[in-house]
Amino acid sequence: MTTFVNLSYTTSHPGVARFERAYASAKNIVQRLQQESTYAAALWMFGALSLMASIYDIVDASQEGQELGAWVVLWTAVFVGLAGFGQYSKRQFVAWIKAEREARMWESAMTDYRVMADIRCAQNRSE
Repeated sequence: MTTFVNLSYTTSHPGVARFERAYASAKNIVQRLQQESTYAAALWMFGALSLMASIYDIVDASQEGQELGAWVVLWTAVFVGLAGFGQYSKRQFVAWIKAEREARMWESAMTDYRVMADIRCAQNRSE
């Protein structure tokens, strides 16, 4: 009587798989940093910083009576700049998380036929 033994060994080393994921993630971050929107945000932030520096120079050169108004303008510029950059950073972070989820979903769909069947079934239902 013949018996068959089906052993399931992993075909990839866990450390190599972890390194490949880390490399892909770092490559994705570099690509996202090279987009035009990131350059625009950096230019906007440098503009805000130069505005703050010029207001600080005005504060140092002003007389005693005008110092308070200059400080109010300086801190208003600081908070507006931080709020704008914070909103931009939050939008980019949410977009990055969404793209990462979709990439993981497609990666699992390419390796597991059941996930791909579920995706095709959902596409057929939407049509």
